[in-house]
Amino acid sequence: MLIRFNVENFLSFNEKTEFSLIANKERRLPSHIVKGDGINILKSSVIYGANASGKSNLVKAIDFSRKVITKGIEKLNPVNCHFRLKKDNLNKPSIFNYEIKSGDKYYSYGFAAQLNELKIIEEWLYEIGNNKEKKIFERVLNDLGKHEIEIGIQLSQKAKKRFDVYKEDFQNSDSLLFLSEMNRKSIDDFPEVVGFIDVYNWFDKKLTVLKPDSKFAGLNFIGDDNEMSKTFNSFLNVFQTGINNVTSEEIDLDSFDIPKKIKEDLTKNIEKAKAIIFEINGITYSLKKNESNEYKIKKIGLEHLTDEGNSIVFDIEDESDGTQRLFDFIPAIHELSKTDSIFIIDELDRSLHSKLTFGIFELFLKLTENNESQLIATSHESLLLDLELLRRDEIWFVEKEKNQSRLYSLDEFKVRNDKIVSKDYLLGRYGAIPIFKSFKNLQF
Repeated sequence: MLIRFNVENFLSFNEKTEFSLIANKERRLPSHIVKGDGINILKSSVIYGANASGKSNLVKAIDFSRKVITKGIEKLNPVNCHFRLKKDNLNKPSIFNYEIKSGDKYYSYGFAAQLNELKIIEEWLYEIGNNKEKKIFERVLNDLGKHEIEIGIQLSQKAKKRFDVYKEDFQNSDSLLFLSEMNRKSIDDFPEVVGFIDVYNWFDKKLTVLKPDSKFAGLNFIGDDNEMSKTFNSFLNVFQTGINNVTSEEIDLDSFDIPKKIKEDLTKNIEKAKAIIFEINGITYSLKKNESNEYKIKKIGLEHLTDEGNSIVFDIEDESDGTQRLFDFIPAIHELSKTDSIFIIDELDRSLHSKLTFGIFELFLKLTENNESQLIATSHESLLLDLELLRRDEIWFVEKEKNQSRLYSLDEFKVRNDKIVSKDYLLGRYGAIPIFKSFKNLQF
């Protein structure tokens, strides 16, 4: 679970900014919290703000730092990602820090990076608890410009010997994270370094970020996973999309009529992902590699019923934007209900009706009562500002102040639980809304 996230000198966030999922002491909606080691952690949060206030930049900060960990900073393009409205910030490090719960352990992990040079300056990992903090490792730059790693955990003689070699090899690794590199080494046979594995797997396997333009993330499962196929059909029926069934037609890759270069690119990229969704001439396909290392292509279709009861298959591009958006959310809700996952969704309400947006949150909270999943979303949908649906500490705002983004919680206002928060928000009582000049004198 995500407990806290801090960011500094990234996009519209200049000074250190904290987003917290630590619950306050109120007893309302107890199913919305997971009791931990001295703290209670919230399962959900919604973040509001005017356009260009910084909501998406908070999501981008999480997504960027996750990708630095799982892919490497050299694979990204962070030029001009620092806070650009202060000249000196170009040469200041950008800092990202997470406090997380992985299994039954709690960790603090973060790094500082000089983005314009693709250079990691510092890195740290601690196991944290109610009254204790145990260093797992710290990495700093010494006066000679070399990276020094200090291991804080007790290692066996064999593990120490191996890590001494890794540390020496790492001295000139400006663009690499020590956490990431250790997870590319053979460390599974050392139980004392479980923190390295737990934290990396949290970013790689538990945390998912969905942006407004992401598409069809769950279609990979159609035809292969009966439970997922049934889930799709059930949800699409509940949401009254008019779709009777999601179909898939398998196509042999060798006979698939596409240019050779595209085919080569697809098979090359499948090595980096579990599956690929792609579109040709308005038709959606899924490419997967099975356990026998065979490539399988499926054509995805959506079945509608005519007035006479006959079925007609439509391509996904023929559906509305809102229906297409659901193809991200259905597998997300399914995974959240089955596993301890964290989904961060930017613009949850994009192309969705207000009641459908409300229903997605309501459904998530109902289906995840017995697990430790989290749903964090940015939104403009004021219908979610309902203290029957969410707690005060689950509602956050972002607004621009002196050209930089400021993040704060509704909990700071100590509003009564019978308050109509959506009305007060639109009246501007909590800030984080658009302020327009008069349109009367606008001329064309």
